[in-house]
Amino acid sequence: MSLHRSSAWPLSWAAAALIVYATLHPMTGWHWPDSHVFSWVLPKQPNELMDDVVANLLGYLPLGFILCLAHLRSGWLAPWAALRTLALCVALSYSLELLQFTVPGRVPSLSDWVLNSLGSAWGVLGAVTVHALGLVDAWHRLRERWFIPQAGHGLALLSLWPLGLLFPPPLPLGQGQLLPHLRIGLVELTRDTPWQAWLLPEDPLTLWSSVHAGVVASQWIDLVEVLTVAAGMLAPLCVACAVARPRVLRIAMLSGLVLTGVGMSALSSALNFGPVHAFSWVTTQAMAGLLLGAAAAVPLVGLGRRTCAALGVGVVLTLVALIHLAPPDAYYAQTLQAWENGRFIRFHGLSRWFGILWPYVALAWLLGRWWGHEADLSVPKQA
Repeated sequence: MSLHRSSAWPLSWAAAALIVYATLHPMTGWHWPDSHVFSWVLPKQPNELMDDVVANLLGYLPLGFILCLAHLRSGWLAPWAALRTLALCVALSYSLELLQFTVPGRVPSLSDWVLNSLGSAWGVLGAVTVHALGLVDAWHRLRERWFIPQAGHGLALLSLWPLGLLFPPPLPLGQGQLLPHLRIGLVELTRDTPWQAWLLPEDPLTLWSSVHAGVVASQWIDLVEVLTVAAGMLAPLCVACAVARPRVLRIAMLSGLVLTGVGMSALSSALNFGPVHAFSWVTTQAMAGLLLGAAAAVPLVGLGRRTCAALGVGVVLTLVALIHLAPPDAYYAQTLQAWENGRFIRFHGLSRWFGILWPYVALAWLLGRWWGHEADLSVPKQA
């Protein structure tokens, strides 16, 4: 058994979170179902839209595939891994269908449960096939040569980073703006209490509010935008260099992540504002920030992994600090409403939270790699 931590487990958790979010959306208005409405036997739906059929069938396929790989990676024999995975997916789907009795506007359906189960079965079949062909073992051997043993969660972070870019951030690649969402939550929790005004001042001082008052020059705002985009690009590059061994692999990963950042930003703009606006995010500040972030990653290629992790901690902290200076996005509310009204498949809705939380999870992982006592902390190999 390899000492490598598998990235399949955290990816399975992410896939399950997407499914829970999509099934129980919009997560509000919960009510206890009437006894004459609730039934342990799921009702049949006479008419099933083709979009719903495809969504229910394909929604569980990645979960079945990744979860089965996780079990295989943990040493389970293929038949038992397949049966355990299928049982978990079927049970999850059935439980979520029952919970839909408590969510207004959601209708439990026997056909949805069957389609979800079929989708997970297809995923399990794909995982077992890949394992039987020896591709999983081949990947594990490559991982042992290419990455550090603790790379599982780091690779999962890199895999989920593009998903967080699907919902447009306040600035290009500017993930991690958590405080406004916490503020909204605190407003709801402290409604009609004297704590509301004490905890949440009406007009918190921000750099952008100072701009409108003429306190800060606009040139400084441009500089902050450039640095925010640069930190947003450099953060995943630090994670990549903290897990990869060979320098050639680091260079390939850095190039791939830069292209992925540009591509996902364009895809996000195209999905939300139309294909003609795919590159509307491209500004002088954004391009300067991308160039600065990519250039700053070049020295990482020759540094030790612990040093890369330490630098990554500083980069992520800088990103979190700068993104909270970003101004409110005039299109944010309109975009959020379009997503939550079903303009996009609901599985994309959680990507907004992936983008918000990704820097904080990356920060925790980088701190663990920086403070951890690993045997393999040397300068990367040449090949």
